[in-house]
Amino acid sequence: MRKARALPLVLLLLAACTPEAPEPRAPEAARPPEAASASTDEPAPAVVSGSMRVVDRQGTPLAGMAPIATRQPNAFDAPVATGPLTGPDGRGRIAFPGDARLYLRAWDPELGYFPNNFYDILPDTGDVTDEMVIEMVPAAALLVLLQQADGRPLADADVAMMMIHPTRGPWWPAEARTSSEGVAAFTRVPPGAFTLRFKTGDGALLEVPEAALPPGQTTDLGTRRFP
Repeated sequence: MRKARALPLVLLLLAACTPEAPEPRAPEAARPPEAASASTDEPAPAVVSGSMRVVDRQGTPLAGMAPIATRQPNAFDAPVATGPLTGPDGRGRIAFPGDARLYLRAWDPELGYFPNNFYDILPDTGDVTDEMVIEMVPAAALLVLLQQADGRPLADADVAMMMIHPTRGPWWPAEARTSSEGVAAFTRVPPGAFTLRFKTGDGALLEVPEAALPPGQTTDLGTRRFP
């Protein structure tokens, strides 16, 4: 049997960095991510379990959150296991493969909240004996007025954005379409301090370092021009 070890993200206290990010893709916001399917040609690993209590920053229980286990700590890695949604007391339970290092946290199907900590679970050590407490923080939003290299607004264009975590690399992808004035609005994204990398359909790149996105607030990045 094992005890769980919580690892805080401390998103608002970290400075941004710029590791290479993969191609951004939009997350599915309407439901919890589906667990990755396993090959039927390999024997199923031993299954272990753990209990979880999901709360907000004030410690109030959050219902309707999905306990998930992933191979990476980032916010969009497809889970290898998903538990039933938490009840009114914020409690839930998850069963997951016991033969791999996994990261346990909660997922809000509505993307109104994002986890501010996760649990690093080592392989081959049995069930988690301590209740894991996951603190969720309200989603952030951002606005940015995008210009082309010649100063004209990037109007009516699809723009992809990758949020890059300061220590853990690519963290969250999002997509938006600019207005006729070139304004892009990205809603329901993780709060914290990130490098933001914007990409247009024709491959133009724009990077904004050290962007702070407070939880529950909309941040206006002002005017940004593609090089």
